[in-house]
Amino acid sequence: MSKNRSNKILICSLLILALIFALTAMISSKKAYKEKRASEQLTELDFNSMQAFSTENASAVMDALKSGNKDKLGKLMSNTGGIDEVMNFAKWNKADFKNAVSLGAGSLTAAPDGAGKMDISEKFFVDIGDTKYVLFIETLTSRWGRDNDGVSAIGVTTYAHLDEIGYEWNGEPDEQSVLAGELWWNK
Repeated sequence: MSKNRSNKILICSLLILALIFALTAMISSKKAYKEKRASEQLTELDFNSMQAFSTENASAVMDALKSGNKDKLGKLMSNTGGIDEVMNFAKWNKADFKNAVSLGAGSLTAAPDGAGKMDISEKFFVDIGDTKYVLFIETLTSRWGRDNDGVSAIGVTTYAHLDEIGYEWNGEPDEQSVLAGELWWNK
């Protein structure tokens, strides 16, 4: 056997050994991660992640409304009931989403449920021409705020209606408001 051939065999053997080692390490780490995640006992809410999810989802909702594409909006939501009503409530393609004003994000539930799910919602004032609208966007999280479960509800009303009822509106549908999805906080 020539020296060149034996060097090639040695290099191939080392590469195969390195590949086997890498695969074994990867499989072991995935198994350990799944076991740790299954047995975790979370006790602290990750509110920073919840706020980031709320911001991300609100931006995606506004983009979908601006596009006029209800399928794009439906992909963001876990329950698509009422999407037509929200899409038809205003001329969203003319909305000034760049200058939308947020009232801040917060949860309307006291603590996560037994499965670690919790809501975070945000109200936005959005102008369309001379009319001011209010968007209520509720995001659902799990693992005590560590996972983004998407948009659970989108409520829409006019600012005039919100002012008329003394700002006591959190997405509930009524004669002057519509709702897409299902409000988590109101279960």
